[in-house]
Amino acid sequence: MNTLLLLAAAGLADPPAPAPLHCPAPVAAKGEVKGGPPLVHTFDLTHRGPAGTLTVTKVEAGCGCLRRGLSTATLRPGETAKLTVEVNTLTQPDGPNRWQAVVSYTLDVPGDPAAARSGELPLALTATLSREVAVAPPQVAFSTAGAATQVLTVTDRRATPLRVVQAAGSSPHLTAEVKPRADAAPGKPATQEVVLKLAADAPAGHRDETVVLLTDDPAYPELRVPVRVLKRPAGGVTASPDEVAVRLGAGGDEVSTLVQLRAADGKPVGVAGAESDHPAVAVKWSAGTGPVAAVRVTVKATQPGSGRVRVKLAEPAGQEVVVPVSWTGSR
Repeated sequence: MNTLLLLAAAGLADPPAPAPLHCPAPVAAKGEVKGGPPLVHTFDLTHRGPAGTLTVTKVEAGCGCLRRGLSTATLRPGETAKLTVEVNTLTQPDGPNRWQAVVSYTLDVPGDPAAARSGELPLALTATLSREVAVAPPQVAFSTAGAATQVLTVTDRRATPLRVVQAAGSSPHLTAEVKPRADAAPGKPATQEVVLKLAADAPAGHRDETVVLLTDDPAYPELRVPVRVLKRPAGGVTASPDEVAVRLGAGGDEVSTLVQLRAADGKPVGVAGAESDHPAVAVKWSAGTGPVAAVRVTVKATQPGSGRVRVKLAEPAGQEVVVPVSWTGSR
């Protein structure tokens, strides 16, 4: 009898209140999309609670290829914010893709501390990418103490290929020179090279830059290539490899890479600590000081992504080495 009463009482209990932050379409399916140009979508985020101020505290993306912009971070009941996400499809694999973002928020109700709460709203953008135009490499990393050069190759498989007419870097220290398009041989795609140059006087430190390729094709008006710059001071510590790029197997296999650190002047190197800015990347390092220090970078993920590993040195004291990390191939 008591059990029946408890069940009846549970059935009559008030249902849980809906989450105060609501998106009418949290999953945006874009269908078939040509890889290369940015893929842009805007989500509506509405405060549907009865009272209080809702504050968006963070928008966290599951992939470094995802840029986001929020129209406002503070909402009153009934108000709506626009969250625009942009995927750089140039760096993403062909086939089905899913990009995720999580919106974290807090709700503050004046005079009613018990009603305060925090929560998360997951969002996703899906598309199946196919590629006629490709840029290799799709993202570039410079790690140098002096001037450096890298070459981008634009490939167009269509019968009427595009032409890159102009290219520019986001920093005056990063320039791009467009070479003439190579005539396509029968049965071969057309190619065109763009030479990227990092100036010797670029300031030391780590920065994220972009090179924009403008074309004469309205279907591909511009191609954006991410560029990571690690400019080391002369005589500083170098990492080998200076960038970790791994390809994961189906199911998100775990892949590890050993990074060795050496001082340009041959002096001892010691690691005080290391950390990653992405949860899919784990870091371990060797103890002690010697001519070579080692850091093991391990990636375990279920979808492509990128991040950075920051290594703080005990010797030479005060120095830091940043190693870009990227991974592809997992599904």
